[in-house]
Amino acid sequence: MSLMGLHALEYVKEAWVYGFSYRKFLILKTFLPHLQLKRFKLDQPISAETVLIVWGMQPVPLALQHVKTLIRVEDGFIRSIGLGAAFNSPISWVFDDLGMYFNTQVESRLERLLNQHDFSAKECAEAKILQQHLISQKLSKYNLKTKQFTDFPTISAQQKILVVGQVEGDASIQYGSPHIKRNLDFLAKVRQLCPEAYLVYRPHPDVSAGWRKDGLDLAQAQHYANVIRTEGDITDWLDWADEVHVMTSLTGFEALLRGKSVVCHGLPFYSGWGLTHDIYAIARTKRPLRLEELIAGALILYPQYRSLLNQRHPQITATQAIEELVILKNKNKINWLGWLQPFMKY
Repeated sequence: MSLMGLHALEYVKEAWVYGFSYRKFLILKTFLPHLQLKRFKLDQPISAETVLIVWGMQPVPLALQHVKTLIRVEDGFIRSIGLGAAFNSPISWVFDDLGMYFNTQVESRLERLLNQHDFSAKECAEAKILQQHLISQKLSKYNLKTKQFTDFPTISAQQKILVVGQVEGDASIQYGSPHIKRNLDFLAKVRQLCPEAYLVYRPHPDVSAGWRKDGLDLAQAQHYANVIRTEGDITDWLDWADEVHVMTSLTGFEALLRGKSVVCHGLPFYSGWGLTHDIYAIARTKRPLRLEELIAGALILYPQYRSLLNQRHPQITATQAIEELVILKNKNKINWLGWLQPFMKY
């Protein structure tokens, strides 16, 4: 099990939790079964020596700002079968005691790891195997069930570019894309840089599913994109594209795994290591990395994985997580909780 970001929890028996919905709180217990977790209430006095676990980038209340040890939690890079917004359980979370991987304003545990860790031959070999499995099994962050789609544009005389939209207002854009924050501005910038290319704009799956809004006016978007497509598996679109443009989307990382040229208009965690074409540069120094080192850091060492199939032995490795997702994906399970979405806070 990776201990990146969890060093502070090795010698404690309890921790306070803030900003987690009740459902997320129950999931947190499965990631940290050895800890007694307490949900913080505003009228409770908290010692400065307390370990505080916070969901995402939620602001810490004044009553908790004196706490010395703060760990932030977010979804991992290989998450689930289906969207989190539709209440599909995560197989991985990340625990960061320095910052958060999408917050470029401060160094995260992942950034420090990628800058300083001496990657072993074993770790790099495992990373290459993970990469092969992710490609061969067509796995991505959400592994959405999609209908058979074959209507990919047949283009031979133009460069084929996939432009990946995001949910406007999402924390990864707020903290990781300092210059471009709107999908329309992003799409216009890609067209400006690539006036002769064939652009396919792909909205975020939460937007396509109707769970969230992205603020993009489709009529305006059609001035810049040749087509807008929500159909088809994202991995098939990555295979189709010659180049992928992103703000901070994880799809850029998934494109790197598949050997694609990736252009970053924001500052995602996988940019700045010499593997992407970066429109903007982060102020902090980053060393050059090989792709297998980036994969090892982001998928093996940084996240925590928990089994969705074996509750007796919940802690699993990245390889085991991929094996489970393949099983679950092939079972084609139906998520019966989707109808509860209007009444629940995830």
